[in-house]
Amino acid sequence: MEIIQNATYDDFLNWTNTSIPLDDFDNNSLFLSDSHVRDSPIESSSLYLQEPSLLSVVSLSILLGIITLSTVVGNLFVLTAILRERNLQTVSNYLVFSLAIADLMVACLVMPMGAQYEVMNQQWVLGATLCELWTSADVLCCTASILHLVAIAVDRFRAVTSIDYVQHRNTRRVGLTIALVWGVAFLVSFAPILGWKDDKFLYRIHEEKR
Repeated sequence: MEIIQNATYDDFLNWTNTSIPLDDFDNNSLFLSDSHVRDSPIESSSLYLQEPSLLSVVSLSILLGIITLSTVVGNLFVLTAILRERNLQTVSNYLVFSLAIADLMVACLVMPMGAQYEVMNQQWVLGATLCELWTSADVLCCTASILHLVAIAVDRFRAVTSIDYVQHRNTRRVGLTIALVWGVAFLVSFAPILGWKDDKFLYRIHEEKR
């Protein structure tokens, strides 16, 4: 029995001698210090996110391509239907026509670069100038699309609640509404180009690629 106890005690001493010294821990902390982490056998590369596989990149590219193409085709159908069908060429549908143009611009100018950004594992590799243009186009088209939806909702609401509204609604008023929508969208979208961005913009583009 005494032999077993001595052996156990010796094993305990060997374990304490080969264990991590107290100097490897930070002051009053339960975590290892930076030096011990660097000297540990765990590879530091395993702590970072791994690059996506080829299958995931191809699948994501196909999915985003289908979404972009569907958006383009759908809005082209709307524009073609309004242009070719005389029954659809009403004053209220002018707002729908302008909305389709805004959504078509989103599909042609914004979504392809956004898809590229996602496929490249959210790394921007097209430079600072193109990033500013893409951001401005994104703000322009999306803001115009949202404001068009607001204008259409207000137009439909007033058409239902006010009997005289439909009689007084004309091409001039709807045209002014569309011009106001695009004007506000242009003003908002030019802010990044005029210098309204964070101080670390160029650092993020060139160094962090985001």
